[in-house]
Amino acid sequence: MTIIAMLALGAVCWTFRVLFILAVPADRLPARVRASLSHLAPASMAALVAVEADAATRGGTTVSTLVVLATALALFLAVRRTGSLPLAIAVGTAVAVLLDLVVL
Repeated sequence: MTIIAMLALGAVCWTFRVLFILAVPADRLPARVRASLSHLAPASMAALVAVEADAATRGGTTVSTLVVLATALALFLAVRRTGSLPLAIAVGTAVAVLLDLVVL
């Protein structure tokens, strides 16, 4: 059953990609839809971060849980105050190294 769901999801994603890339050019979309598409990537990333942070805090120790939550807060503040993607990548990389080498 899981394989069928994955194949169906893949087919739907592929259909939407083809539809919106080939059949419906971006300049033919309404302005409101084009404006909302700029929020799609950050919303997807926020969902991924939330799921991973939840998974990391469920089975870990108190120290690793605090590091994960502090990292999420640091990344939020770095991006919110500066809007710098390279800064967010640097903070995330530094904390990933810290988690891998020191905490875990």
